[in-house]
Amino acid sequence: MTKVIILFYLCTYKYKLYMSIRKLASQTATYGMVTIIVRFINYFMTPYFTYLSIFTESVYGVMGYYYSLIPLGLTLLTMGLETGYFKFVGKATDDTERRKLFNTLTTAIAATSTLFFALTLLFTDQIYSLFDGDKAGLQILIPIVAAIIAVDAVISMPFAKLRYEGNTTKFMKIKVANVLINLVLSVFFYSVLPLLSEKGILTQLWNPDFGCGYVFVANLIASLASLIMLRGEMKGFSFKIDKKMLRTVFIFSLPLFIGGISGTANEFIDRQLLFFLLPDATATSQIGVYTAAMKIASFIYLFTQMYKYAAEPFFLSEVKGDDFKKKNADALKYFTIASLAIFLFITLYMDYFQYFIGERFRSGIKIVPLLLLSNLLAGVLLNLSYWYKVSEKTHFAIIITVSGLVTTTVINLLLIPRLGYVGAAWSRVACEVVMVILSYILGQRYMKINYDLKGIAKYTVIAIILYISYNMIDIESNILKFIISSLFFTIFVLYFMIEQKLIKRIINKIKR
Repeated sequence: MTKVIILFYLCTYKYKLYMSIRKLASQTATYGMVTIIVRFINYFMTPYFTYLSIFTESVYGVMGYYYSLIPLGLTLLTMGLETGYFKFVGKATDDTERRKLFNTLTTAIAATSTLFFALTLLFTDQIYSLFDGDKAGLQILIPIVAAIIAVDAVISMPFAKLRYEGNTTKFMKIKVANVLINLVLSVFFYSVLPLLSEKGILTQLWNPDFGCGYVFVANLIASLASLIMLRGEMKGFSFKIDKKMLRTVFIFSLPLFIGGISGTANEFIDRQLLFFLLPDATATSQIGVYTAAMKIASFIYLFTQMYKYAAEPFFLSEVKGDDFKKKNADALKYFTIASLAIFLFITLYMDYFQYFIGERFRSGIKIVPLLLLSNLLAGVLLNLSYWYKVSEKTHFAIIITVSGLVTTTVINLLLIPRLGYVGAAWSRVACEVVMVILSYILGQRYMKINYDLKGIAKYTVIAIILYISYNMIDIESNILKFIISSLFFTIFVLYFMIEQKLIKRIINKIKR
């Protein structure tokens, strides 16, 4: 009888574990659909801009330079409170406490955002001088970018609320509307407005010397539209701060905030160092080529983001006790396999992906595999970060991200003067490798998780062999190259299906 009870318990536990992972996969798919739709529309702008005559490598480089600053600004203004919200909203006892938490964190972010924007307006001249003047485009771009950062920071909490409540429909509608507004306005500014101006209509609005400035104007209008669309989430909101609650959440979030600054700096410092270390004549053009290559490589980043939308509330709010270890181990394995598949798909079909960007920018195609690898490792690091967030040992975030920042800074300083943007790409890989290794070692010491390293290694080795083998084959026929690319990718997919016994399951379902 005892054995029967134990067996029943184990079956029940495994079923719950399976359902939890299935829920995470389902939520990832849901957010993935949102992210894919948004990014697909947004990515249309990359070929549009890189094929557009007004967007030279230098102009695109200026745009990439400012866009690299936006994530850092958002990290500074949100102060890690988004993650703190997911951690503490699950502990709230009732709706009143949850509302108080939302009001407190939103008010804190709104206050810092307002102060940030005011200081930017006050010191625009000094900031422009720091950015090396004309090299960074028009001065008006600085307050426009600051306004985007401020608005996006304020709406981060309403979006977090939607994610916690599982309101994916509204989340999707607002995200899609945001990018559509951005797209339509950008096309209007660069394709319609010049034609209208030639006919004497709205001539005062069109200025070809404004360069990439219209991109940021469109972005700001789209962000303001999102703020209006999120007014329902602000229902019952009041500018009140519970000091004790804010202190508790901020103490938890502070290490994540500091680590987030270092982590975000890891993502943008390469473009800043390209800007300052390379000669004025080539700096912005190299950033433009580098940024265009990053757009192709960002398909893995896209997958990581859609996974993060589901995984963050799942691991921080829903998973309790020892279940976390098993679920996190499984999540890391399957996330890595999916990322390797994306890596192979893009690298094997690079002859087609290169047309995603204009011909002037294709010299950067050679660094796409490095950027894909760095994005893959960044996703692995995301999975390896949940152990210290769940255990509230968030101070380790500082150690890990600062180590990465030191690595990327040193390697960039050494390689950029010699290799330009190629050195920047290598620095991203080195940075992620250091952080992944450090996070894993610390995790095994303070919260030992039995990751399936053997299984992950098998898929990694297969992907590497397929990638190297394909690049060793010298074929001129495009048709033959396509066939071989498809064959190699199919080998990886078939191995996964056989190893996971998916083919057998499919056959059994067909029979039934």
